[in-house]
Amino acid sequence: MATKHYAVQSEDEESYFISMTDVVIGLLFIFIIMLMFFAMRFQEATHTQNEATQKQNKLIDDLTGSETTRSNILQNIGSFLQKKGINVTIITDEGILRLPEEILFGRSSWELNAKGVEALKSLGEALDQVLPCYTIGTKSRQDNCPKTKAKIEAIFIEGHADSDPFRNPTVIAGPTPEQRRPVNNPQISTTQRPLGQNDQRGAGREAPPPKDNLDLSTLRATSTFRELLRARQGLDQFLNENGKRVLSVSGYGEYRPLATEAGESPDQYKQRNRRIDLRILMSTPRSEDAKKMRQELEPIERHP
Repeated sequence: MATKHYAVQSEDEESYFISMTDVVIGLLFIFIIMLMFFAMRFQEATHTQNEATQKQNKLIDDLTGSETTRSNILQNIGSFLQKKGINVTIITDEGILRLPEEILFGRSSWELNAKGVEALKSLGEALDQVLPCYTIGTKSRQDNCPKTKAKIEAIFIEGHADSDPFRNPTVIAGPTPEQRRPVNNPQISTTQRPLGQNDQRGAGREAPPPKDNLDLSTLRATSTFRELLRARQGLDQFLNENGKRVLSVSGYGEYRPLATEAGESPDQYKQRNRRIDLRILMSTPRSEDAKKMRQELEPIERHP
């Protein structure tokens, strides 16, 4: 009887171990399935993250590439002018090539002097050499150009002035006592008489523009713009990616003063503020493209 008891107990233990083995194998199988599931999810998330990273890097490359390209454009134009003996200042981080007043204009004048005409002739030549690679239009080209997709959006010819109130040199001095005598012609009174710019009886009347620094700076910018187009035909044919002409004009008067420099006198500071700036703006990603990229990145930012 004892032998039979031990046989039954042995069979029970063997059945118990078989059942435990089945449970362990089943759990292991479930674990493997879950592991494969999470591995696939991780792979998908990694792939999506890599795509987002690539898009972000492309956007960053486009932006930094534009900055680098703009710097190269400014350096090329500046080097060309330096070789011609024209001293200009380049402010790389603002995208500005600066021409001081003394190169282009006499004090309080908006008419270019002879030196200014020659300087703009050289500037027009430099622009004509550089712009074809960074614009579109009939004069643009892609051959022999740097490897970049960056394009110019606009070049503003900006006029600036100092803070001193502008006094128009064309204002006529007041009339002499003799000139104050009544007009002999009874049909024309002193208030009805036609007044010309050189008519002394027009003294006290407001002279033609410019009447303030804002007018003066704008007229200087337009004088520079017109002389560039006259000196180098076709500069107005360079277009941005939207088909708009890149050259444009603006005047700021005394409203955008420069930062003071250590050790300079008030007169030196005012002189630096009397200037023409060529400000280069590069094309940036369109708003709809940026919005689309933002929408694609939002799910990833919520579930990294």
